Amino acid sequence: MSNIIAHVTAAFVTMPLLAFFVVYVLARKLTNKKKKSFYVAINISTLFFMIAVHFLIVAIWGKSYLWAIIVLLLVMNILFAIGYWRKKGDLHIATVLRLFWRFSFLLFFFLYFGLLGYGIFIRVSSNM
Repeated sequence: MSNIIAHVTAAFVTMPLLAFFVVYVLARKLTNKKKKSFYVAINISTLFFMIAVHFLIVAIWGKSYLWAIIVLLLVMNILFAIGYWRKKGDLHIATVLRLFWRFSFLLFFFLYFGLLGYGIFIRVSSNM
């Protein structure tokens, strides 16, 4: 049983878009609501995109920049909190975290596909 869980987790980390679609379909079956299912899929697959970006960076450059990713996330969260506080005059932690998490999804989604394309290009051009 743990072997199956390990394989599924490895597949989701390797292909986070697959995790997004699987979670979306499961949430859609459970809730019958498109918008809520979409947001559930975003919330869960964001973590898989973050991990996948880390491993793509390791595969391309051969060095872990996990510390830089964590610092980036912390700084982004602080900037979101300051921006929200300056705009609204009050700080709602849940709202700030939701905005931060959704922005993180967009950032890591584009980073994933950018790094994937860059990695493929580098590997193909180095073998010519």
